[in-house]
Amino acid sequence: MDKTRSNVLTMVYAAMYIALAVALNAFNTAMPIIQMPNGGSLELLVIALFIASYHLGWRWGAAISALSWVIGVLFGLNNYMVSVPQVLLDYVVPFVAIGLASIVPAIHIGNTKLSNLYTGVCFGMFLKYISQVISGVYFWFPEGSAAGSWAAWAYSAPYNFWYNLVTFIAAIILVPILVKRLNKLSSITMSGVKE
Repeated sequence: MDKTRSNVLTMVYAAMYIALAVALNAFNTAMPIIQMPNGGSLELLVIALFIASYHLGWRWGAAISALSWVIGVLFGLNNYMVSVPQVLLDYVVPFVAIGLASIVPAIHIGNTKLSNLYTGVCFGMFLKYISQVISGVYFWFPEGSAAGSWAAWAYSAPYNFWYNLVTFIAAIILVPILVKRLNKLSSITMSGVKE
């Protein structure tokens, strides 16, 4: 395949992943699954973003993740914006962290091999969780406490843990299954998968 055709095909895949992520985000907004009272729910869009990273590599994965957030905002999704640092911590950093999943190496310990399909999902979801906890501590702290206080940490860490845990469980089960199925197609090469 010549380089021009390959670039066009990559852009088509990128557009498809962005559209899928935005559609899944819209579905979650219309019909939230495990909705937390102050925002946060099972986020199905991360599955599309993880697959994009494993299919096209971490650079494309990060770009697709950021663009899917921007397009989601244009469609009226992710509307909880207080300031630029809050937007970065609540949305941009977590989305891009998901897109970076394929940069994580596979782990080999003795005879045990753990593909980066698992380590990357763990890495991406961990960074997403940490970023959203920090956002909660400084921008969404409980009434009667101060930003950065112990009470804000005690509120934000468990609050963000539960819906991120459910999202992690869905991703750690579905992403490897879907990537392995897509990898069996002769026309698709998963360039970000490391065994």
